[in-house]
Amino acid sequence: MKLSMDPSVVPDLVNGQAKLVGQFESGSPEWHAARAVGLGGSEIAAVVALSEWESYFSLYYRKKDKLRAIDESEPMKWGTLMEPVIYQEYVQNHMKKGLRMTTGHTFSHIDRPWQIANPDGLMWHGDELVDLLEIKNVGRPDFWGPDGSDVVPIYYRAQVSWYCDVLGLDKALIRCLISGNQPRTYRIKPSTEDLEYLREEGRKFIHALENDIQPDLDGHMATYDAIKEMHPLIEDRVVQVDPKLADRWWKVQTDLKAAEERHLEVKNQIAMKMGLARIAMAGEQKVAYRQRPRGKGEPFVKSGVHPDKASTVIRKPKKKVAA
Repeated sequence: MKLSMDPSVVPDLVNGQAKLVGQFESGSPEWHAARAVGLGGSEIAAVVALSEWESYFSLYYRKKDKLRAIDESEPMKWGTLMEPVIYQEYVQNHMKKGLRMTTGHTFSHIDRPWQIANPDGLMWHGDELVDLLEIKNVGRPDFWGPDGSDVVPIYYRAQVSWYCDVLGLDKALIRCLISGNQPRTYRIKPSTEDLEYLREEGRKFIHALENDIQPDLDGHMATYDAIKEMHPLIEDRVVQVDPKLADRWWKVQTDLKAAEERHLEVKNQIAMKMGLARIAMAGEQKVAYRQRPRGKGEPFVKSGVHPDKASTVIRKPKKKVAA
């Protein structure tokens, strides 16, 4: 096999299954257009109810052009600005000798053209794709395991698993810069069960999208934000709701108040037990920690990573409520 020496060269077909769509700058109109016709890695987590920023409902209507694009937050902006720096540092100091790295390319699966992948970096030995790199820049180490482990936020696990499925890889790397000065590398090896599950859920989402099958409602804040955006006006009229729905509305408010009181009671118990300590542990598990607010103020207690959120297994979402 003749090896490509040009570091930017990418074959039109990768591993016999991934078709090159093009090379686009992240966030550009062309980049968004390539993703509009399918599902990207950062979107599949929403489909399976694992995303913190997007729900199945909001993603569906965003794909239908019923919602505006997600506004770029400060963390998103700085993540984009830092990405080239983290990328170059990895290439110069950590990439195996004999490999080359490319970036900015978008691929689709030849049999499932709606399945899109655009990793931050692809590592090649000549024209053979051997690994991929996804870059993250985060402020705190919450949900991130030690360097060299596979403990990452579950939505990022879903993202790189999706990329592996498109590109025919059995592994991926995540390079994460934490708090601006703590670089860590994570090796992710998706299970066959995870790949099949994500693929099938993605297929069902695209089927619903193409056939105008309305999504169910869920308890995600992104769903509530989407509903508000879809109904920006207030008309001077009255609607009648089912009495059962009204009863649920009153009950959930009562339950919420009781839950908030229970939460604060336990939080007070943790805070009193901690005293002046910074961290509370239960064996090897970090339960809570104290930190100061920005500016002036007394330290407050925050929860450690919930064991469920530290899972390395992509779980099926809870049942939704019909709209």
